[in-house]
Amino acid sequence: MHCTLIGDHSVLIDFSKSKEPLKSIHALSKALFANKPTWAAEIVPGLDSLVIQLQRTTGDPKTAREQALVDLQAIGEEFEKQQGSKTSPNKIHRIQVCYHPDLGLDLPAIAKACKLSIEEVVRLHKESLYTADILGFMPGFAYFSGLNPQLRLPRLASPRPAVPKGSVAIAELQTAIYPRVTPGGWNIIGRSPNKLFDIDKNPPGLFMAGDQMQIEEISLDEFHQLDQANTSQEVIRSLDKDNSAASIEVLQAGTFSTIQDEPRSGLSHWAVGPGGACDIASLHLANALVGNPPGTAAIEMTSSGPSLLFHEATCVAWVGAHCEGIVNNQRIPGNRPVWIPKGASLKFSPLNPGLRCVLAIGGGLDLPETLGRFGSHISADIGPKRLEKGDQLTLANPKAPLKSSFLKSLYKEDDLPAYPKWSIRSPFLPSNSITQVRCLAGPHLSFLSAKEHELFWSTVWTVSNQSNRMGLRLQGDFKVKKDLPNIPSQAITFGTVQFPPSHEPIIMLAEHQTTGGYPRLAEVIHSDLVKLAQAKPGSKLQLQLIDLKEADTFNAEALKLQESTMNAIQTIIDN
Repeated sequence: MHCTLIGDHSVLIDFSKSKEPLKSIHALSKALFANKPTWAAEIVPGLDSLVIQLQRTTGDPKTAREQALVDLQAIGEEFEKQQGSKTSPNKIHRIQVCYHPDLGLDLPAIAKACKLSIEEVVRLHKESLYTADILGFMPGFAYFSGLNPQLRLPRLASPRPAVPKGSVAIAELQTAIYPRVTPGGWNIIGRSPNKLFDIDKNPPGLFMAGDQMQIEEISLDEFHQLDQANTSQEVIRSLDKDNSAASIEVLQAGTFSTIQDEPRSGLSHWAVGPGGACDIASLHLANALVGNPPGTAAIEMTSSGPSLLFHEATCVAWVGAHCEGIVNNQRIPGNRPVWIPKGASLKFSPLNPGLRCVLAIGGGLDLPETLGRFGSHISADIGPKRLEKGDQLTLANPKAPLKSSFLKSLYKEDDLPAYPKWSIRSPFLPSNSITQVRCLAGPHLSFLSAKEHELFWSTVWTVSNQSNRMGLRLQGDFKVKKDLPNIPSQAITFGTVQFPPSHEPIIMLAEHQTTGGYPRLAEVIHSDLVKLAQAKPGSKLQLQLIDLKEADTFNAEALKLQESTMNAIQTIIDN
């Protein structure tokens, strides 16, 4: 069992030379989940690796990494000893599938391509025992091996824009079930009425890597009955449109405004990425300015902010990309607490420099909790929807800021808006024509030749307008002489730099998928993730190679500055 560090955040356990990689990965991950180490944040199985993302602590990161490696060495030795002994059987789930052509949209085409009758295709598919190799793509989506080789087909030449929820599909030697409506390019053979992912259950996912699936064929009538019985509320929750208790009304939504808080942790093995605010440091600072706990859910504004009507006097603060607030035609600078009068609207100047700004609401918003957090995970369809015109936001405790003597002293009912003269600095604002983003070498950087290696780090990249909360797509002149091979899918994280065949690197952001199969050439260090959050389409980036010791130093400096600013704010607010 060979362990290597990835970036400043993870340990990868390589099973590529194991006789049965997946069997070993599933057994070890099961053992780790049963007795999860305190230093482990996420445990994510891949096709020939197991990646453990480390908890971030305020202590010495080098010591934490070394302790993880020592513990894993001991765990590995014990694991090797038990390899020959009897292990607990894999969990088997019985899944109901209807193969009626009305639901198996590609069933006739599958039969024709495989030179089989429809009845033979159905029989071969339902008689196999499948194993969930890994999860990825979307919450609850498992890649199952065990498909009969007679049914082997490539993916569709043109993916469908919308695959129906519950669709059972095949591609190459795998089968899968789509937990929700999504674009997809697999061949649809049938549909299942069973729920694979349910936010109201603990755990939310049905399958874990290593679990097995047996199929029970059902009729079209049985499918409709079961499908109707299993219908529940949408995973993603709409905000209220008619709420008499609401204190904030959305007049205009802005370019892309969402509710965000801390990332969801410990769910990556269900294919639920962490999400959360792209600029976590700004979230913490904005909340501190209004007296909230640092992780309180707030509004993340992108490119342009919303226009909000306040039906109650409210203390707010916005931190991140530079912008001014506008209340009653009065322009108000950001990065400080601001009292908005009852009946007034707040809108914002365009965000520049920077791309994202976090608007914290004193006392917080009254929101439903979903999988341990209150924020949106748009790409996974979890949490509140993005803000829309007409939405109503309910304040949880708008008078909470008055508990602070400082914020109370600012509040004068007949003289609002009100704010102090002082301000804090945003964690990062682009100030140069080219933003330097510090990285550690990725595990597949060696795929490049010496010349390509040099060119990769010297290239100035332009952020594509195809970028979003899932990732930054970069465009540049860098090309490789020969396409790099895809890798067996493995866990990825915020800051992973993938290199797809398009030669346009993708840097993972907050809502990244949990696994990926493109070579990873670099890993952005933790303290520079904020630079990615503030990179707007058209801006220039250059990736800068550093070593782990330097990364620890830069991360420690950023943490020290953040803690110093938070302490200074709390001293003022609390006193």
